[in-house]
Amino acid sequence: MQTSGAVLDNALDRVSALDFEIPNPFVNHAPMACEALVALGFEGSLNDWVQTFEASMGQAVHPVTPKWRSDFEWKDVVGDYRLLPEWMGYFERAIDDDGWRSVVSVWVPRFMPGLVAALFHGVIRTAHAVRALEGFDTPSRRAELSRALANWATWLQNGQPIADIGAAHIMPNAAAWAAATSARYYVATPTVFNLHGVTGAMAVDLLAAHLSEAEIAAAIRQLRVEHELLFRDASPWVGEEYREWEDALASAAVRSHDSHQVKLVEACRRGLNATGDVAFVLAAQTVTTPR
Repeated sequence: MQTSGAVLDNALDRVSALDFEIPNPFVNHAPMACEALVALGFEGSLNDWVQTFEASMGQAVHPVTPKWRSDFEWKDVVGDYRLLPEWMGYFERAIDDDGWRSVVSVWVPRFMPGLVAALFHGVIRTAHAVRALEGFDTPSRRAELSRALANWATWLQNGQPIADIGAAHIMPNAAAWAAATSARYYVATPTVFNLHGVTGAMAVDLLAAHLSEAEIAAAIRQLRVEHELLFRDASPWVGEEYREWEDALASAAVRSHDSHQVKLVEACRRGLNATGDVAFVLAAQTVTTPR
């Protein structure tokens, strides 16, 4: 019998390199969903999900050795999806040479000004890959991190400008509290855009342990200004009544075969544990309730 680590590795080997295709030419959600399923304790559902992804995605994208020198100006080659194979090759080599933690500590702060890129999917996929590696450092998970960072690089565009706040003090679990605020907007208006305000913030929360205090402060400020823009014409849910987490929420999300449901429910469970904010419970109930 495979261990839980091997189950996820096998899933990542099968889906991480798949490309998107029409009619949904946007983001490969498969590796993020698979990692979230494991975090929720549903390793037994992975194969079924993987088979669905394999049937709906395009051909695999393979890394190539980039022509860039080691001292290349990275800002000149971001934001171009045609360079995805080169970026994958670059990060594979960098992770092999320097270790995944070193690569994350260098490149995540560089990319954080573009955390809103592709509706937060660069930061979200990278965060799921990092958490997978924190569990087990395996070739499959290192390869997924290289793909996650490569996708973020090819989607990258700077977001809203922020002031330089240096190593300003930030409250504990600041990203989770930002996610709680986003959850209130999602409950009031459950759109896919508002959903990613929650999962994007909880991705920053996952990555915070790999950032310096100054880098965390900058990431939180970036997150807040992006949320201000995202929710500029919206009103949040303002209730405060007690709501208890139900394990059935995760089961419902898994049965849905909807990547967004699984990722949001998993993020909401973490957010609730970090903050106690009941908005996370209601957001999870909202996304899993048929409409």
